[in-house]
Amino acid sequence: MARPRLLVLERDEADDVHSNALSLLGEVGVRLESKGVEKLLLDAGCALRDGRVLVPEELVREALAKTPRRIELYDRDGHHVATLGEEALVFNPGSAAIKLLDFGSSEPRTPTLEDLRRFVVLADALEGLQAQSTALVPGDAPVEVRDAVRLYVVLKYSRKPVVTGAFTVENLPLMVEMLRAVREDYQERPFAIFDACPTPPLSWSTVTSHNVVDLARLGVPAEIVSMPGLLGTAPATVYGALVQHHAEVLSGIVIAQLARPGAPVIYGGSPTVIHPYHGTSLITAPEAALVSLAYRDMARYLDLPSHTYMALSDAKSADYQAGAETAFTAALAAAAGFDVVSGPGMLEFESVQSMEKLVLDNEVCLLAKRLARGFARDSDSVNVVREVVLQKKGNFLAHKHTREAYRREIHLPRVWDVASRARGTKNLLAWAHEEVERILKEHEPPVLSGDRLERLDKVLSKLYERVGQSPPRV
Repeated sequence: MARPRLLVLERDEADDVHSNALSLLGEVGVRLESKGVEKLLLDAGCALRDGRVLVPEELVREALAKTPRRIELYDRDGHHVATLGEEALVFNPGSAAIKLLDFGSSEPRTPTLEDLRRFVVLADALEGLQAQSTALVPGDAPVEVRDAVRLYVVLKYSRKPVVTGAFTVENLPLMVEMLRAVREDYQERPFAIFDACPTPPLSWSTVTSHNVVDLARLGVPAEIVSMPGLLGTAPATVYGALVQHHAEVLSGIVIAQLARPGAPVIYGGSPTVIHPYHGTSLITAPEAALVSLAYRDMARYLDLPSHTYMALSDAKSADYQAGAETAFTAALAAAAGFDVVSGPGMLEFESVQSMEKLVLDNEVCLLAKRLARGFARDSDSVNVVREVVLQKKGNFLAHKHTREAYRREIHLPRVWDVASRARGTKNLLAWAHEEVERILKEHEPPVLSGDRLERLDKVLSKLYERVGQSPPRV
């Protein structure tokens, strides 16, 4: 099968990045807010100098040797979805948006639990998205439970696997308890991935480092999402940011494997460029894309599953910029062969979601998947050329082979305006809004029921007891 292969680093260049990252960990080290996690590393042979934990090269090598090379991903009901580590290209909506942009509005607003439910139902219906995410942070939920209540909504209204994350140390075990309530074999057949983001440069907060430890011990895949910001929290060069990024991910892998050898880990990232005049974090800048493409090569170098934030936009609305940035990065993700791609629907520096953009981005994801699929050698097609040309049997369109082959070979976009002008024109954003309303009216989501829903509701009640409230009905 011939398919796009986008490689940035040669083997000797990857060796160099890895060597420099190991030097950073051994000579500069990482800062850990948590004394408990710091002790975990010190007990394993790390040294403490000036408040930073120096991680020896041998410890990194041992951790990498214990890390699984593949992760089998399943849905809520136990059906296999993808093998992470084999260029799975699992698109999922960009997560943790604090604002939602309504159709016809120029100003985003704070989303609600009902918005999240509608968003999950919409994403459940979109075939270009193989996974869900906890895409919106509901402003009408108590701040102490906002991370976990998001997961409840996704688990209740969709069977797709979910990419999520915890905002606190205390809530992560309860979120994993939600997974267990839905399916007890959540470790053997994982259907949730948790993001864990180191703080650049080379630091770990108490919350995130404890999340990595807890995820490892509870047997849930952790996605180590390094976020170097070129010009701000990382060097201004792609190479410098790449080495820092690699060192941060390696430190997360060490923490996970010290917590429990064999813990599943995904090599992730969300690099940005800090705009020198506006101070905004540009995730779709070409330099950020280069860091992502290069760390994809580093994940391949280590033979680990990979993740990225692409197929999204820094624009403030679903306009030309949004479409260009989303398609540009989605195509790069497909050609590079990432396993998990977070981003569809997202706008404004990873802070805003749009349901209309999610519908449009679904088409972009389908186009990217078609690109990634490539094509096969096909002797029948060559014979058709001979037959049509030499036997003068008319045109290819009328040939039986064409009628049989085009459905499996040709992707026909549902969204793009590809008809002749005689058939009229359409406003894509208005059409996307109509599609949102149609899906929400017609799609019947696989709502959790029976004993599994009862168990999930009990965990939600336990969560809300912490803030002295009764759980909402969603």
